[in-house]
Amino acid sequence: MDMAQLQAVVAEGESETLEFKKSTGQRTEAMHDLCAMINHRGGRVLFGVDPQGKIVGQQVSERTIEEVSQEIQLIEPPVFPTVERVDVGSGRQVVSVMAAAGANRPYSYKG
Repeated sequence: MDMAQLQAVVAEGESETLEFKKSTGQRTEAMHDLCAMINHRGGRVLFGVDPQGKIVGQQVSERTIEEVSQEIQLIEPPVFPTVERVDVGSGRQVVSVMAAAGANRPYSYKG
């Protein structure tokens, strides 16, 4: 995903398949949302986008990605969403976590 694609996705606004989180500090809440999406139609969580849809980004390190991955592992049965980073300038990135509808429903988040 590049910046133009990110802007197009964000322009759609939050929905039952798209959730905005200002930072990965909200990853526990985000995994509850992602788990619900997996139990339904699938969806995407964007870290680095505020609730009003402003792309703010955040500093993303390998540790940041590890922490998000650890939270994803608390969803049972296991799921394997796509996690990617999108550069938004000034050394900041948005982290996108996208998952398809799950084949082994119901899923639960053990966080």
